[in-house]
Amino acid sequence: MVGPGSRATMPPIVSEGQLSYPPTDPTRFTATELARAVGGQLVQAGTRPIRGGAVDSRLVQPAEAFFALAGERTDGHRYLDAAAEAGAGALVVSDELSLHVGEGVTVIRVPDTGAALLAAAGAWRDRFRPIVVGVTGSLAKTSTKERVAAVLAARWSVLKNEGNQNNEVGLPLTLLRLESDHAAAVLEMGLYVAGDIARLCAVARPSVGVVTAVRAIHLSRAGSMASIARGKQELVDALPSDGIAVLNADDPVVAAMQAATQARVLTYGFSPVADVTADVVESLGMSGMRFRLRLPDAAVEIESPMLGRHSVHNGLAAAAVGHALGLDASTIAMGLRRATPTPHRTTLIRTATWRILDDSYNAAPDSMAAALDLLAELPGRHVAVLGEMLELGDASDDAHRALGKRAADRSDHLIVVGDGASAIAAGALAAGMPGQAIARVPDRWAALELLLATSRPDDTILLKASRGGALDELVEPLEHAGGPVGRPQ
Repeated sequence: MVGPGSRATMPPIVSEGQLSYPPTDPTRFTATELARAVGGQLVQAGTRPIRGGAVDSRLVQPAEAFFALAGERTDGHRYLDAAAEAGAGALVVSDELSLHVGEGVTVIRVPDTGAALLAAAGAWRDRFRPIVVGVTGSLAKTSTKERVAAVLAARWSVLKNEGNQNNEVGLPLTLLRLESDHAAAVLEMGLYVAGDIARLCAVARPSVGVVTAVRAIHLSRAGSMASIARGKQELVDALPSDGIAVLNADDPVVAAMQAATQARVLTYGFSPVADVTADVVESLGMSGMRFRLRLPDAAVEIESPMLGRHSVHNGLAAAAVGHALGLDASTIAMGLRRATPTPHRTTLIRTATWRILDDSYNAAPDSMAAALDLLAELPGRHVAVLGEMLELGDASDDAHRALGKRAADRSDHLIVVGDGASAIAAGALAAGMPGQAIARVPDRWAALELLLATSRPDDTILLKASRGGALDELVEPLEHAGGPVGRPQ
């Protein structure tokens, strides 16, 4: 096992020659095969091909199996006719129904359609031999997944989750898109409670696992920091002995996971003991970041279009995965240079009047701090529009006050959105920010009204809150009001 301080060259898990494995049937499930895979009763064997999966009848593509999931707001069984009319190859149901969908559609009855979706994805994944990289952590899962995919795509064809489809629905739908020419699949894995990631790993069977961080996020659901750590560790627990765990050396909880895995270990981070690290880190302002990537066997200069020091950290995780899989420094550098921002995650939008730093997708103490640090590096007057960080449990008030203190140092004008974020304003006032520079508004639409009334030419406006704040809905009207001139990369 390679420890945190090792500089030994990591051999690849698989050779390039192993990456083109011809599956036995790369094009479709038969009705019998799908019924067997999901452990269901074949009610009707149709004539349509079956390939891929869907859970929303409005998004069904021809040949896809429609899994009728029952959710909090609706039940997929209400839309079986619509799915069939859209061209579904199969309907996977749990209710006793009289269906009239025509002879072309396969119908399979199962006890649990959610479990059937996972089982179908696992059976489809087993037809192929891709490198599967799992990515989890309390922070930066999606950004790191995107960077890993960009690095591997510099050499191979790569499948990845769209957006943050990282749960027991999104991940199997992603796997059902796997094709024979995909050499790798990069899969983000989310956690609400312990056991979630273990279930996803049982389906995806990763050989590489990346853990980015362990923080007190979703604490109200997970129960404790120890439970979150155990849940994230399920990814490294699932790795085979010839796999590799890519662990954040800057997070002591994550770094300690190397003692719990049978896989080999490669660490990344700014720590001097990390196997993959960076130095000479320099902000290029709106153009991105420059740094020297240090691999165990090489060093290379990188200019990345991604913004902020935290983006370099995400890039180190991706570089570690690429190195573990045998990519050379120049190929890894190519992938890092080609990376593009993910919508609503540290995306800078320039308008004719002002700049919008759109980091509105979600928020936690670390990512809030990183966003404010980045805001301070950008030109113009710094306007921070900040909403509540949800699910922090008993730490919530202290975390919001600390955020306010940082905002006082990093911004010129602060707009605090919602009652749940009021401690941000209190923290900023206590840190000496003038009261006239702080505005409290009840919701995002009041924030928009205030921004449109008070923003000045050359302002840089940061939007950031947890998903419940929905600050992403302000991006389009702000861009329109400022006069859109494009999204710099």
